[in-house]
Amino acid sequence: MKEQCAYVSNIQRFCVHDGPGIRTVVFLQGCPLTCKWCQNPEALDKNPQLMMSDGLCMGCSACINVCTKSAISVQGNKLLTNRELCDLCFACTKECYWGARKVSSKSYTVTELYEDVMKDKEFFVQSGGGITISGGEPTMHPEFCATLLQKCEGVSRAIETCGYTHWQAFEMLLPVTDLFLYDLKMYDEEKHRQWTGVNNKIIKDNLKKLIDCNKEVIIRIPLIPAVNDTREEFGRMLQFINSLRRIREVHVLPFHQLGISKYNQINKEYEMPNWQEENSNRIKQISKQLKDSGFRVSVGGIGFKTGKESKERPIE
Repeated sequence: MKEQCAYVSNIQRFCVHDGPGIRTVVFLQGCPLTCKWCQNPEALDKNPQLMMSDGLCMGCSACINVCTKSAISVQGNKLLTNRELCDLCFACTKECYWGARKVSSKSYTVTELYEDVMKDKEFFVQSGGGITISGGEPTMHPEFCATLLQKCEGVSRAIETCGYTHWQAFEMLLPVTDLFLYDLKMYDEEKHRQWTGVNNKIIKDNLKKLIDCNKEVIIRIPLIPAVNDTREEFGRMLQFINSLRRIREVHVLPFHQLGISKYNQINKEYEMPNWQEENSNRIKQISKQLKDSGFRVSVGGIGFKTGKESKERPIE
């Protein structure tokens, strides 16, 4: 039987913000959401994407010579790619000595990825760390993730998820996952659709079901200025979080513009280039509100399980 495969867009080692201890974070290709602020747009499509960095291109024309679709041409002092002609064969990336052209992700079998991740097993064991599967969205690959996490038994296993999936995907992951890092972007359903492309009813329903399964869940809120940090919207989010059983910890993730260059690399428009990053006052206010409600709070993932000065929120 052919072994399961998935496209991996990145593997980051020695991470400390995506679960306890030292971790290796695996980013999978494909996401059902299209958040306007997404910092990994190359991972949204389920298939690998061609990424091009004009600043690295030396104009050697090797890519032109190998392209069988005549999709690459010289215009002025630049090499341009016609995306309509390109069939994503990626032959040009193999010929690009300068790294100006690359593929957004690489195919791994479960065994290949397991062997790569577990090179750092000694660090996991010593620190209480392990593997975190992120994305994209891991629940788009439930069989692959479940098989991988089963092989990783003995170290900490976490899933970072947007929650937008059928419940059967979570049922496959529950027995092999120790921690779920669960994104909560907004409470209002229509506002969620406006900014992410989907309604969030299934996200809220899955979160409630996950908590009822007595799994450890940490809520993560990407705090976007003038979108979900308003008093009205965050007030509804806080009310919802307070209604949930067993939630002890919330991570507040400040908005940043570090992913803008990736939109240019995949020839995709970024809709928030002039969006103000600075909302530190609201971050402080919101963090205080969360702590006053009894949650441990981490801002930006710095210091996993911080905010211990807050009162302890009882498990119901």
